[in-house]
Amino acid sequence: MKIRRYGSGNSFKRIYLVAPRHPENFWSMQGTAALLGASTLMPNAALPTLMALTPPGINVEYALCDENISDLDWNMPCDLVVITGTTLHKKRIHELCDGFRNNGVKVALGGAYASINHDQCTHLADYHFIGEAEYTWPVFLQQWTKECARPVYHQKTYVDLKDSPAPDWSLIDVNDYININVQTSRGCPNHCEFCDVIQYVGKKPRTKSAEQVMLEVRNAHALGARTVFFSDDNFLANKVFTEKLLGAIIAWNKVQTRPLSFSTQITVEIADDEKLLQMCADARFSVLFLGVETVRRESLEEVKKYHNLKFDIFERVNRISRYGIMPFLGMIVGFDHDDESVFAEIEDFITCTSSPIAGISLLNAPRNTPLYKRLEKENRLIGDDFSGEWQLNTNIIPKQLSREVLLKHYCELFKKIYDPERFHARLLGWLRQMEYHSDLYSHKKFDPKQFFQGARMIRYFLFRAKPPERKIFFKTLIETGKTNPRLLRRAFSFLAQYHHFYDFVHTKLPERI
Repeated sequence: MKIRRYGSGNSFKRIYLVAPRHPENFWSMQGTAALLGASTLMPNAALPTLMALTPPGINVEYALCDENISDLDWNMPCDLVVITGTTLHKKRIHELCDGFRNNGVKVALGGAYASINHDQCTHLADYHFIGEAEYTWPVFLQQWTKECARPVYHQKTYVDLKDSPAPDWSLIDVNDYININVQTSRGCPNHCEFCDVIQYVGKKPRTKSAEQVMLEVRNAHALGARTVFFSDDNFLANKVFTEKLLGAIIAWNKVQTRPLSFSTQITVEIADDEKLLQMCADARFSVLFLGVETVRRESLEEVKKYHNLKFDIFERVNRISRYGIMPFLGMIVGFDHDDESVFAEIEDFITCTSSPIAGISLLNAPRNTPLYKRLEKENRLIGDDFSGEWQLNTNIIPKQLSREVLLKHYCELFKKIYDPERFHARLLGWLRQMEYHSDLYSHKKFDPKQFFQGARMIRYFLFRAKPPERKIFFKTLIETGKTNPRLLRRAFSFLAQYHHFYDFVHTKLPERI
């Protein structure tokens, strides 16, 4: 077991950091992780950040358990257990808190779930952290080591991210993860009715400095990461900062013999600025997750997603693709203006833009969002809870569709999108529409790890994959090789993602509704 000590001397209090296991869900990408030889998508960055926030003079040692990597040790000798997670982890968070406290171990709880749903966590832990922890965690450690800690630490104002240190990754093995995550900003200026992000991090974008971010990028590279996910809710929230950061990434990345690839969440407005779009391509962004939500104007207006209405969404998505960046489309069904015809509209949009990858969600109303408050007044909520899972369940009563009809068409749409032949056609269409290829990476050398991941994939599809998926894998590689051999690495990457989606459709979606 790895231990990381802070302070000096012979006496250290031990803190057991626990990242809860993810419930099986569409966004976990577990199928892709397993295919590539990893255990899960990315580490929990909050816990290594807490380590880095340890103030001088405090003698503590940390042990870390990511339940997505290794089994939890309920009998770990420690003075404190620290747990953090999102609404998706609610059930497991409650199990962890109850289990350790029943064993007589003190528990500290923080993070998105403990903050947004703080009223549900009042008696769940011995120490309850509400809001961001950059200022409250150091104060807590100083008080806790003197045995005078308070039961609640509430950060009522938003922190300056210049005060947020680089996470201490010393307790993780980078090979367990597909991505290492780096956060550049918090806060989003948009007002999407269903989004609970601004309830936690606010509407005003706050950024780290470009120098801070580049330190974290270099740290990820030094760990051995191949890809970095910028875990911002909106990477374009501060456009001036985004441009400065992209310039710094390009300048550093292009001279590496093993350059990094990047992905992030961003609004479709990135397509409106071709300079920034080309900079993303030059920085080696491979995937941009886009909150498109729907192509129906009335639904976008309904949920105040006005920034998606400025220009033609088809052209915006196609422009991103022409720069060689895969648009990962986030779509939602179940808006008040959605009837049965909306499913065909979404399918047509995905097909016409040759977008290989799309996530289809059911509209939910997280607590304390404007949508939740509106539907509560209309008596259209089922229960008081949002599970954090946007697939296969909704806590709202749809306006124009029954829940059964909504779920039936939702499942049918998912199955159509990830039908092997349809996916194959879209992927080849996407590869063929690429127009821009960055020539900045002349220093790049052969990467043994990526070679062995590719060999691992070939072995899987040869001997273990189901026949329809096997056929599409080799058919795609052969046709890509004939069309443009430079794109074979991209084809491998997106076929690895498709494996997860194919598995989700065939094992998680119900056969009948």
